[in-house]
Amino acid sequence: MKVRFFNVVLRAVTLGVKFTFILSLAIFLPPAEVGLYGLITVTVFYSIYFVGFEFYTYSTRDMVARPKSEWSGLLTSQLAFFCLMYLVVLPASSILFVMGMLPWTLMASIVCLVVLEHLSTELMRLLVAIEKPLLATLVIFVKHALWAVCFTLAMWLDPDFRNIPDLLLFWMIGTFSSIFIGVWPLLKLNWAGALSKLDWRWVKAGVIISVPLLLSSIAVRSLFTFDRYAFEALNGLALLGAYSVYMGVASAMLSFMESGVFVFYYPRMMKAYKERNLGEFQTSYRKLARQSVLWLPVLTAGAGLAGITIFPLLEERVYAENLPLFAAVIVAMAIFIIGYVFQHGLYTMTRDGSIIAENVTGLILAALTLFLFASHSEYWSVTLAMLVGSATATALKYWISLATRRELLLE
Repeated sequence: MKVRFFNVVLRAVTLGVKFTFILSLAIFLPPAEVGLYGLITVTVFYSIYFVGFEFYTYSTRDMVARPKSEWSGLLTSQLAFFCLMYLVVLPASSILFVMGMLPWTLMASIVCLVVLEHLSTELMRLLVAIEKPLLATLVIFVKHALWAVCFTLAMWLDPDFRNIPDLLLFWMIGTFSSIFIGVWPLLKLNWAGALSKLDWRWVKAGVIISVPLLLSSIAVRSLFTFDRYAFEALNGLALLGAYSVYMGVASAMLSFMESGVFVFYYPRMMKAYKERNLGEFQTSYRKLARQSVLWLPVLTAGAGLAGITIFPLLEERVYAENLPLFAAVIVAMAIFIIGYVFQHGLYTMTRDGSIIAENVTGLILAALTLFLFASHSEYWSVTLAMLVGSATATALKYWISLATRRELLLE
């Protein structure tokens, strides 16, 4: 009980730090640099999907079912696959620098962050799979919160630290530290001759299984990745700084729902569905939906109140002058989160194809909305596109989820 309590507290502290960190950037950095940080953040975390290929969805489930004597060979095979993906994806990402979307001076740091963040994320997932939840939470805290606290203190004590290169340096140190802390259980494995145990057939089987999940994840996250690039192209880095802060506050809502609601009911849904216990599946699904309906209005109101209270106090007026934009971002995120409720049900019922189709449809309609309205309002077109894309995907997920659950009850 104490371990679980400490685990929950540490996750809550991490969420709190992430929320306050984005506000500290708004205080200490110029809006243009906050906007650049927003571009870097979405680039790093979006790249992780490509280098990781969602391979963990296959590898962790398969590995934990095998004896520990085989783990070192499987982990080595997985790492070899990741190295191949680095060789493909990282050079391809240079297009962002060639097109001037990101500065060349930061390329080395961004590439390093993609690798470190990916390895840390894979390590955290593995720790959860081998039932080391507290260590996994500690990894999350170190890579998301501890370095952010240190950098905030550095900016407060010494203005020379108030720049993007130093921020990225602290970020890299924090992520590396999380890997150093989390890797210890794996060092106890027998690594002798691990390279000779490379299993490319196992990798190939995992890639085949992971492809639809990769497409699904890319479709889900694309909407909240390309919006930063589109907004910067239409409105410039300074206003993107305000948009990135708004989106940071909105993303805290999603983080809370994932760690405070979804994580408790989704495993129960998975277990019940695999056991074909449809009554328990429906019960867990209703509880997830009920908790979401309860918490989402509270989070939405809380985020809105925080923005109305805090942004006018900041020295940079751009944050207080664009509160209507902030409200629209919060609403778009709330709609997106509602869609996540239905998506968890579809994931459980292995309707990956439906999820891909729904998210791609939302992304296409968002792109069309942006194309049609960009010439009329550069300021509102991106947020309007987010609203249309989120609402479309959410509506489709609702109808498909409802129809699928009705089919299950008729079986």
